[in-house]
Amino acid sequence: MAPEPAALPEDVLAEVLGRLAPLVLAASRRVCRAWRDTIDARLRRRLLSHSVRGIFINFIGHGFSEFLSRPSTGPAICGGLDFLPSEGVKVTDHCNGLLLCSDRERDYVVNPATRRWARLPRRPPPQMPRFGQSAYLAFDPAVSPHYQVFLIPRLPGAGKPDDEKDDALLESKWPPVSYVLHVFSSTADRWEEETFLREGEAAGIVADMDSDLWYDCYHAVYWRSALYIHCQHGYLTRMSLSDRTYKVIRLPAADELRGYPNYYLGRSLRGVYCAKDNYRNRLQLWHLDESRHQTEWVLKHDIDLSTSAHRLYALNYRKRFGDNHAQKLGGPWILQDVNCRKDMEVYPSAHYRAPVEEKYDWNSDEDNFLDIEDVVEGGYSGSYHFLGFHPYKEIVYLELCMGRGVAYDWNSSKFQDLGCLEPTDHHYVEEGITASFPYTPCWMGEFPGNELESLLEDEKIARRKLEREAQLEDHSNFTFVDEYELRKLRGRAKRVKDSATKIRRRRRVTAR
Repeated sequence: MAPEPAALPEDVLAEVLGRLAPLVLAASRRVCRAWRDTIDARLRRRLLSHSVRGIFINFIGHGFSEFLSRPSTGPAICGGLDFLPSEGVKVTDHCNGLLLCSDRERDYVVNPATRRWARLPRRPPPQMPRFGQSAYLAFDPAVSPHYQVFLIPRLPGAGKPDDEKDDALLESKWPPVSYVLHVFSSTADRWEEETFLREGEAAGIVADMDSDLWYDCYHAVYWRSALYIHCQHGYLTRMSLSDRTYKVIRLPAADELRGYPNYYLGRSLRGVYCAKDNYRNRLQLWHLDESRHQTEWVLKHDIDLSTSAHRLYALNYRKRFGDNHAQKLGGPWILQDVNCRKDMEVYPSAHYRAPVEEKYDWNSDEDNFLDIEDVVEGGYSGSYHFLGFHPYKEIVYLELCMGRGVAYDWNSSKFQDLGCLEPTDHHYVEEGITASFPYTPCWMGEFPGNELESLLEDEKIARRKLEREAQLEDHSNFTFVDEYELRKLRGRAKRVKDSATKIRRRRRVTAR
C-alpha cells in the first residue's frame, strides 16, 4: 500500500486548495483519504450549509408540500417554490440541497436557495408492463454540479396472472440479475438506459413480494457515490454508480409477515441510518456499518417515547385550552402554510393572516431544551411520526403528538420544541403525514438549469392554444355572408391564376 502523503499545515493546505481549478480539485480527492476529507470539508463549508433550514412535509389531503421553516438571518427560503411555472408542486426527494418535485404532469429539479430549477423531459414508460416507477435524486456538489435522477421499478399489485408470461414473472427472482433502469443525467440532458449487475443473492421471487401501498413514502440516501434505495418487502438496494453494480441489503429486524411503512431511511453523521418504528411508541435507530468489508446494521439507540409523548401532549393541551391563553402556542420554527396561502390567492379572505417569520439565527445547541419533566401527563394515547434525520448531527425530527414537532438528540436523550406543524384547515385525526424531507441549502451558483428554455416552451404552447381558440371562435361566428365573400374571393383568385397562365402560354408561342 502506498504511504500517506506528508501532512501539510492547515493554512498552507487551504492556500494550495484555493488555487486549484474545480476539476483539478475534484481529481485531488483521489490522492488519499486525508486529502479527500479535507477537500470535502472545505467544499461543504463553502457550498453546503450544515444547518437544517426547514422540513418539507407532505400531508394527506393537501395538493402541495408544506414547509416548516427554521428562523435565520440569512436569505429567506420560499417553501412554496413560487418561482416555478406551476400552481404548486409536491416534493418527492431531497439530496444535498436539491429537491425533486412533481406537479402531476412534469418533474422538476429545484435549488430553493438560489431559485434555480430545471424541468425534466417526460418520464419514459416502465421497462416492464404494469410496473410502476419511483424517482430518486443523486447529487454531490463536492464532486460535480451535475445531478442524476433514477427511475426505480415498482412491483405491480397482487392479482391473478393473465397469461404464461405473468406466470414466468411471478416465479422469477427479484430484483433481477441485470437491472435496466432509466436514468436522467443533467450532463446529457435526456433519459438514458443504464444496466446494473447484481452482486450476491436476490431478495426473493416476485410472487412473494406483494405491492406495498406505502412505497411512495420510502426514501433514498446518496452517500459516497452510492444510492441506497428503500424497496419493497423489507430490503434496500445499494447501487454503486462508479462500477454499475448493486446488492440487496436486508433492513434491520425486518418482519416477514407484514408491510414495511415503519422504516425510514436517512443520512446522518456517519452515513446511512435507518429508523424503525416498533409500534407502541418505541423507536430504534440503526447505523449501516460498511467499514470492515462487510455490511451489518448496528443498533445505536432504542427508546420508548410514550412518557414524553404524554407529557408533550399535556403541554400542548394547556397552551391551547389552559388558563394562560396569552402563552405562545407556536415555537421557534414557523409553518409557511403553503396550501392555504395559495388558496387565498385565488379566493381571498379577510380572516386569513399569513405567518410571519422572525429574523434571527436559531441554534439548536444554544436553545433551551424542552422542559417537560414537571408537566402532568395527559390522556394522549396516539403514536408519533418520524420526520427525518439531521444530516450532520445525531439528531432526529419527530411529530411527537398531534400537530407538534420536536428535535430529539439521541446522545443526550433530550427534546427541543420546534413548533406547530398543523396547517390551516387540517385535521390530524382524519389525515396525517405521508412523507417529509429535512432540507439543507446548497449555495452553489452553477446549476445546469433550463429555466429560460422551459419558459419559452410554455410561451409557445400558450400562443398556439390561444390561436386555436381564436380560430374556433372565428369559425363559430362564421355566417352565410362570410361564406359568400370567401367563395367570391377564391373565385377571383382562380380567375387571376388562369389569366396569368394564358398570358405565359401566349408569350411562349410568340417566342417560337
